[in-house]
Amino acid sequence: MSKTDERIQAIREQLIGNTQKRALIVEGTDDINAFESFLTKVHPDWARHWVVALAGKKTEVLAIVKKEAKWIGVVDRDEWSQQKIDDIQSEINNLWVLPRYCIENYLIVPEELWLALPVKQQAKITGGVEALNQIIKADLLRWRCHGVLWAVINPLWEGLRIIGFKEALLDPDIATNDEEIKQKLVEWHSFLEPGQIWQQYQQALTAVAGQSENEQFKYCFHGKLFYERVVNPLLNDLLGQKSANHRQQAIFSTLPVPDDLMPLWQKMGL
Repeated sequence: MSKTDERIQAIREQLIGNTQKRALIVEGTDDINAFESFLTKVHPDWARHWVVALAGKKTEVLAIVKKEAKWIGVVDRDEWSQQKIDDIQSEINNLWVLPRYCIENYLIVPEELWLALPVKQQAKITGGVEALNQIIKADLLRWRCHGVLWAVINPLWEGLRIIGFKEALLDPDIATNDEEIKQKLVEWHSFLEPGQIWQQYQQALTAVAGQSENEQFKYCFHGKLFYERVVNPLLNDLLGQKSANHRQQAIFSTLPVPDDLMPLWQKMGL
């Protein structure tokens, strides 16, 4: 039995049992906490029809929902292009791609974060939402550049693998074929041509800079890193110490449900 089949069986045995419930398959435990919190707010009886189940990683979400047509998979958008999303969803129509970069991008938009804070915590922040907004956005340029770099550089690894890096030159059959070795090295070199990558980065940076600041927080920033390195330390200073994970759970429990998740509820028939 494959790892995917084992996970499907575990979900059926441990979460679904002899009910007719369907499974919403998510990547990680953070996603379970977030979606269960959101679902409880917008559809309190959701658990009569659905379970939220862990896949462990994005590729496993895809593998599971390919085999289980009545289940729905949710994955982070990350650095996927719209073309790649369209291609994957045309193949797997029970897959839903998160509108934002990742689930943590629902924790970092200042105005949304403010609404998630209890009144007693809001009162601790001198200057209110305007002050919170200003502090969180203090290093906007660096994080915008980081987000764009991540989107440009991270896919290079997948691209290299597609053109045979590194296995294409590790087969004994090619070891004495000097011309084929040189040809493959040239192909890899061309793929990583610095001028082309730099131009792509500059073009993407210009495009993102034209977005509103809130759009950058939602779609450009690497939300997990920004939450861990900026938002949680900031809230620790302002509100008192909590672990990043504990605070994340607390924020999701009080965060108003974002409108951009409505298409998922509709896809689930809720």
